[in-house]
Amino acid sequence: MKQQLTLSKLIPRPVRFGSALAGLLLLVIAASSSSGQVLPPSSLPYGLSYQEWSAKWWQWNLGQDTNYVELVGEPGICTGPASRVLFLAGAPGSITVTNHVIIPAKTPLFFTILSAEADNTGCPMTSLTADELAAEATGAWSAVTATTCTIDGVAVAGLDNPTNTIYNVVSPPFSYTTAEHGNFLPVFNGVTCIPGGTTIYPAVADGVYLMLSPLSPGKHKIHFVGEVGPGGIYVTEDITYDITVLPNW
Repeated sequence: MKQQLTLSKLIPRPVRFGSALAGLLLLVIAASSSSGQVLPPSSLPYGLSYQEWSAKWWQWNLGQDTNYVELVGEPGICTGPASRVLFLAGAPGSITVTNHVIIPAKTPLFFTILSAEADNTGCPMTSLTADELAAEATGAWSAVTATTCTIDGVAVAGLDNPTNTIYNVVSPPFSYTTAEHGNFLPVFNGVTCIPGGTTIYPAVADGVYLMLSPLSPGKHKIHFVGEVGPGGIYVTEDITYDITVLPNW
């Protein structure tokens, strides 16, 4: 079940870190509740590590059509427990917004509270290695000063130090393919020389992610605040997600 939102609401302005970054800081949601539980990175949730899940989240996110951005998306895994996971999209830039989404019962959710992605896109393209891009992303991540979240009024523990939480992971190098229409590169980064449908490799991301086991059917509210800065780029976000989980069939 796809939830969609126009780009003008989801992405109010671009955020760019460093000369070689695709340069984008995304804030989505972090959660814990009486039904859904945050699964620890050491558990290899649904068969993949947090690092692997983070790469899949970015592949999905960076491939979106910016004309009509989806709030909820699939990781593209065809079979097994991992195929039930849904991704929740992000909103870069300072913003206060409430989003409403509907998901099926028995659906795990994977999302990032904050994360920074780096690749060689530009006009002209750069040629940094995956290790160098990881250093760029980690440098951008060091500017994050706060991550907080509640779900149904319950605070998520362990998020006080964004650079020292167990949920802070660096992705393995990954590729992504820009959308044929609504290519994100011109919109987010002003990169007009790379056409839609282009595959980019390598890319690396550093950030805080959470895998949430299925929420109970009914209404749930997730509220989070994230901050970058002060100094240089400053971003503060206040996001609420109203989630309706459909009944079991």
